[in-house]
Amino acid sequence: MRRILKYLLIIGVLGVVGVFVFRSIRENRAAEQSAQTVVQDETVVESSDLSVTVSAVGTVNPARQVGLAFELSAPVSEIFAQEGQPVEAGMVLARLDVPDLQNALQNAQIALDLQQISYDSLLAPARDVDIEVARAAVAAAQAQVSAAAQGADANQAEITRLQAEIARNRLWQQQLQRDQRLTPPEIPAAIPGIPQRLPPVASPEEIAQMESGLEQADYEVLIADANSDAAENRGPDVGGLSAANAQLVAAQEQLDRLLNGPSELDVQMAENQLQQAELAVEQAQANLNRAMLIVPFNGVIAQNNLVVGELPPQVAFELIDASSYYVDLAIDETDIVRVQEGQAVSLALDALPETRITGTVTRVAQTPTLTGQVVTYMTRVTLTPTLEPIRVGMNATATIVVDDLKNVLTLRNRFIRIDRTTQEAFATIQRPDGQYEEVKIELGLRNETHSQILSGLEVGQRVVLLPRESLIPGVSGR
Repeated sequence: MRRILKYLLIIGVLGVVGVFVFRSIRENRAAEQSAQTVVQDETVVESSDLSVTVSAVGTVNPARQVGLAFELSAPVSEIFAQEGQPVEAGMVLARLDVPDLQNALQNAQIALDLQQISYDSLLAPARDVDIEVARAAVAAAQAQVSAAAQGADANQAEITRLQAEIARNRLWQQQLQRDQRLTPPEIPAAIPGIPQRLPPVASPEEIAQMESGLEQADYEVLIADANSDAAENRGPDVGGLSAANAQLVAAQEQLDRLLNGPSELDVQMAENQLQQAELAVEQAQANLNRAMLIVPFNGVIAQNNLVVGELPPQVAFELIDASSYYVDLAIDETDIVRVQEGQAVSLALDALPETRITGTVTRVAQTPTLTGQVVTYMTRVTLTPTLEPIRVGMNATATIVVDDLKNVLTLRNRFIRIDRTTQEAFATIQRPDGQYEEVKIELGLRNETHSQILSGLEVGQRVVLLPRESLIPGVSGR
């Protein structure tokens, strides 16, 4: 029995010694392995600021870019601007050859000037000479009324009687001439030695002509007798009396207007006529303006398509508003939730690699743009005004600051391992005993270079990057 106890005691002592020796050998090997581990890179957990960004690319566009076109079709007569030239609102860029519209404007302006003179004359005080002329016109109109009301005029009756006598005498003379030609004259005795000449006999044509003349003369006698009878028996001239009364009324109104000034109705009518003349000028000017191309806003001429003497194309000029620029970015659906209006943006232009341009998010689309299976949202960034030589169409890489953290634990991304199966994050630290251990960490926000550490690490802790086979066997998170 004592022998058995002795053997058990010896076996126990040997077991304790073996465990001690095994642990010593294991620790020595771990120390040797730790000493022989090659550290690929190392860093220290820091407390710093962290800016989270979203990047995208786009092209520079002007605030406005419009094509300017004429409203009319006519040959181009003048061009006042060229490509690349800055222009101001209201400036005339080009003009068409439209002489009809120019003449219409001149005629409308002349009509307006005449109407203005008439209006000014209406309101001006009457001159003495104008009043005397108006009184004379009234007197003349009254005389015409009296003459028309009296009926037959003795002088006029005598004149018509004499005209009838003259017509009758003319008829008698023509009859006498006809009778002389148709009646053979007496032939005197022949004188010895002198040839005898017989009067010519009227031909049938001459006879027909004389008869026609007699008929005409007889008709004139009838007309003259009728006029004479009408003059002797004429009563009051109703038509002449009406016309004379109308002239008298108009002359009296003119005299009253000069003596008393224009009435309110006259002034109102004159003002309406003047206003119509002004509207006619405005309309003529508007028609002529359609033949001119006018700058709608301050900008720069990007393209000129006009040629003097030729008809204008559909787009005459391309005008851009160079007062500000913007870049439209296609933001991925995974990032758009963090993008908001008002966020600051930094832009790098390919054409200006040493220049950093700033801007602000001014618009975020609410509906997506589908390109195949890729879902993006258009986001507009308005550039801050700058003196840099920015041009339309330049390529730009925009970086939008979506979060800006202050004094948080950060670690460089290359020292963080993400388990693709569990999506858990790990980092390798060096323990106080010099050994390396992979520990689980909790991440917050991250940008392209650093990540926020919520838990698992402390400020100043050394984090290393080791080959995978150098980690301690059995350590959690291996």
